[in-house]
Amino acid sequence: LGHFNRHVKSCSVTPYFRVLATGAVLAVLPLVGVQAQSTFNPWLQCEADELAQEIVPATPNALAPDDLPVRAEAGRVESSSTWSVLEGDVNLSRGDQRLRAERMTLERPANRVRIEEGFTYGDPNQALRGTQAEVDLNAETGWFKDTDYYLPGRNAQGYAEKVNVDRAQQSSQLKDATYSTCPRGREAWELRARRLNLNSASGRGTAHDIVLAFKDTPVFYFPYLSFPITEERQSGFLFPRQGYDSKTGFDLSLPYYWNIAPDRDMTLTPRLMSARGLLLGAEYRYLYPDRQGKIDAEYIPYDRRYGDARGSFNIVDRATPLPNLYTNLRFEYVSDDSYIRDLSNNLDFLTVNYLERYLDVRYQGDWWQALARVQGYQILNPALFSLTGDPYERLPQLVFDGAWPTGAGGFNYHLHGEVVSFQQSNSAVVTGTRLDLWPTVGWALEKPWGYLKPQAGFRYTGYQLDNTTAGANDAPSRAAPVLSLDSGLIFERPLQADWLGVTAGTQTLEPRLFYLYVPYRDQDDIPIFDSARMDRDFDWLFRQNRFTGADRLGDANQLTAALTSRLIDGSSGRERLRASVGQIQYFEDRRVNLYPELPPQTAANSGLIAQGALNLSSRWSVQGGVQLEPDNSDLLRTAFDLRYYANPRQFVNLSYLRDRNPVNLGLSDQIHSVDASLVWPLSSRLRVLARWNQALNIDRNLETLAGLEYEDCCWALRAAARQYRDSPLEVDAQTGFYLELELKGLSRLGGGLETVLQSSIFGYQPIRY
Repeated sequence: LGHFNRHVKSCSVTPYFRVLATGAVLAVLPLVGVQAQSTFNPWLQCEADELAQEIVPATPNALAPDDLPVRAEAGRVESSSTWSVLEGDVNLSRGDQRLRAERMTLERPANRVRIEEGFTYGDPNQALRGTQAEVDLNAETGWFKDTDYYLPGRNAQGYAEKVNVDRAQQSSQLKDATYSTCPRGREAWELRARRLNLNSASGRGTAHDIVLAFKDTPVFYFPYLSFPITEERQSGFLFPRQGYDSKTGFDLSLPYYWNIAPDRDMTLTPRLMSARGLLLGAEYRYLYPDRQGKIDAEYIPYDRRYGDARGSFNIVDRATPLPNLYTNLRFEYVSDDSYIRDLSNNLDFLTVNYLERYLDVRYQGDWWQALARVQGYQILNPALFSLTGDPYERLPQLVFDGAWPTGAGGFNYHLHGEVVSFQQSNSAVVTGTRLDLWPTVGWALEKPWGYLKPQAGFRYTGYQLDNTTAGANDAPSRAAPVLSLDSGLIFERPLQADWLGVTAGTQTLEPRLFYLYVPYRDQDDIPIFDSARMDRDFDWLFRQNRFTGADRLGDANQLTAALTSRLIDGSSGRERLRASVGQIQYFEDRRVNLYPELPPQTAANSGLIAQGALNLSSRWSVQGGVQLEPDNSDLLRTAFDLRYYANPRQFVNLSYLRDRNPVNLGLSDQIHSVDASLVWPLSSRLRVLARWNQALNIDRNLETLAGLEYEDCCWALRAAARQYRDSPLEVDAQTGFYLELELKGLSRLGGGLETVLQSSIFGYQPIRY
């Protein structure tokens, strides 16, 4: 036994069984792709493979196997000058590798190992079982027969009739190999290859006569494939995508992936739509050490429904040409206003009203940053801007922001500066250049029991205007101080009783006062380039300007009083409850408005604004808020969200929103909607997928989606129907039908449904196998 052990240690038998495992696995893994891990176990429906018991737990911080000795055990050993035989529960181990056989023979002159009565091999990543094996230790070659394998990381198993391995040439040949993530012997789907050649030196492999079978029925046949056997990308066709939509008809895409270089690739996608024609798409990506981005282009020579050629072009580029210097480029173009609604596969773009184009150059210092930008737009919904006018282009915009740390006396300093030229293609509108300067000085006293933060600033905004009417001021300006005082106290008390399941916790009471003073300045002669009324929420109560942008500086003599209470779980530190309420008390009327024709705001207060969040448990959460009218305390805005989340395959969302906004477009009910969605199991294998989004103020369904998902151990089938509108203003609804077959650990057959579910159902995340 000692003599045989010395031969085994010096010749390293067990790496051949690792080569066998690698060969069998690499035969099929190139078709699978690398997937992100999920905390949700996707293999709950599966029973353990019969080879799972051969998996050896990994040893933390273990040495490499080649650096460890081989240990051999056997019930009986026979040895002569020409051979050695180990019989009876032969067990060879090295680190976390295990090889077991009933009988093992070493032919000493030839230095050859033979196993004729079966073997099993296991390590943390794979398990193997075969009937016969022979390894030539001198030539570093071997063959293995009738080998089953199991890969716990992918829950995959398969078989190879024969494997030939040449370690010196770093090559392997597999005959009649299979791969599946289904239970052994009950393969709902299976990959079969008549012959596989794997070359580790070149990092490539070839396969002949590959068949993908589902329920014993061949689905796809590949006569020949060349693929990488490492993590490197490989050029080739990706799985096709198909679906049906009332806008495009039957829709079939066949992407081709081109691996140009390690830092560049391209996907070419011909897309055939029965209602429109053939569209050609291309996506080019690059990733350099100091630059990354992509270029997308689509073109359809003739859209049968549109009656003309159409296309799109998009560029995204981010770079760091020098230390602390960053550039960001985005350019978006479509041939016509309805292109995205008609042809885009990206549902996030369906409600866009314009496309943005800009180039940013930003320098980031230790306490300051500077930005240079040019920005323009392509308007897709001209009707939306019929009252306000098209957005202004910034040609160019220069911004400086500095925030210096606390210096002598505890004072801190900030400076905001901007110079921007606003331009438009419409020569009839006012254009011009704006200078905005806003230096501030502040002081802060912060203690565990509270804080006091006074701040004083002075804001100057000046203009040089073009295209003004006769007699109008073409160089208006505005200058005003901005004074504020922010203060708060923090009270804490331990909980005296069980509340919301918290018995050892803390409740806080946090009153806050915020005073703001900005004197009135007449701004009626200043045009509106980028200012708008700021959305009113709880944070709005503490802002220094009620308008966005720099064209309007709201006059203010007001005091905000607010109160926040939090409930903190002492065992976990988790915030179980947060409730806040606040109101602005006005001491003077607000005379500054967006447009001169609007009257001053005379309400004595802002109306109450309240918001809260409640985490009932790790699964249940509720959040919402209300805003009251300042004069009559009627509800101005109501928002409510209820969420139950058990896991990625069991959750419910319910949202309600009503926003009464008479100033905006003159509508009494600008937004009034309900949105519900869920993914819910009907049984251990069957789930329902649904969403309903209704605009109640106009009694119009924005989206209804209903679908079913059947999930077995190794495959899933999803089907869904969808009726939707790209905009609440659309009268006629669109319809779509989707069918998707997923072979776990391999790929999806079908297309579009995953994108639809991610866009429609909040919280839906596809599980990668």
